[in-house]
Amino acid sequence: MQIRPATPQDKPAIIGLMKKSLGEGLIPKSETLWNWKHEQNPFGASFVLVAEENGTLIGLRVFMQWQWQWRGTVYKAIRAVDTATHPDHQRKGIFKKLNQQQLDTCKQQGIHFIFNTPNDLSRPGNLKMGWVEQGRMPLKFKVVNPIALAYAIAFKKDKSAAGADPTPTQTWDPRVFDLINNYQVHDEHLNTIISPSYIRWRYTNNPLFRYNYFTDFENFLLIGRIKSHSFTRELRLVDCMLFNNASTNRRISSQISKAVLPYCKNNKIQVISFSGQQYQTYRSALNWMGMIPVQNRGPIVTLRDLNMNEKFPELLDIKNWGYSLGDMELF
Repeated sequence: MQIRPATPQDKPAIIGLMKKSLGEGLIPKSETLWNWKHEQNPFGASFVLVAEENGTLIGLRVFMQWQWQWRGTVYKAIRAVDTATHPDHQRKGIFKKLNQQQLDTCKQQGIHFIFNTPNDLSRPGNLKMGWVEQGRMPLKFKVVNPIALAYAIAFKKDKSAAGADPTPTQTWDPRVFDLINNYQVHDEHLNTIISPSYIRWRYTNNPLFRYNYFTDFENFLLIGRIKSHSFTRELRLVDCMLFNNASTNRRISSQISKAVLPYCKNNKIQVISFSGQQYQTYRSALNWMGMIPVQNRGPIVTLRDLNMNEKFPELLDIKNWGYSLGDMELF
């Protein structure tokens, strides 16, 4: 077995391996998605390793590049994402070998740390290889229409049969990106580095989901998408930015609610979700989100040190993070 960096010529075989190992699932495997996710990322191309035997790809491990800003320092990070092992080569230690070589490479490249939200099946393996649990991602919820939600649950009105993402299409006004150019990140917490190129890649050009935005083109920008569940429709607010010291404006909360809540009514949304960490940062502008307290109901966040050294324990304190749902949702 040979372990090596992937080449552009490997892409068809990589897609084929992922389909054999994982199936299509909720996220279809395609070269279009691969190119967007691993080659067009403004933080840089992903680290891709493959295992090959007799001319056939039998293993894959991919680390996606990311960048966080905190207290005046930019931290280069890796998001542990795609992995696959050929069904005929399971339990040969391929994943462990690929993972260790990726870790060595990223450490040599000066990457500071790894973050991801592994599922219950993959988390134990990650923990054995040095990942550490930070805890469940805090979430803030608002029930927009309690009566409709209770009715849907009581009568089991299944929303999942809707098929494709029902989010109405919205054209991204160029003024949105002009606004983002003036965004100043809250440096007291770890936050993704926001730029027009990042927003275009992550949300505007996303081939998986349709994201819409709410803005007055001056003081606030919220980005979200509709997600259908078995008995509810959720507006997932994945990112929030305030401008011109809008958080000190007493009227900003009312202005944002007037942008978001009518949209929920028109699209029959029962629940709004928001990152508990971003909510703490922008609380004064989000008091329209109601009285339901922030709850630790999100996925479990795990971290792995590479070059943080003595500062790594600070990453395990969730109070140091300001991540959004968009930073952590799977794609």
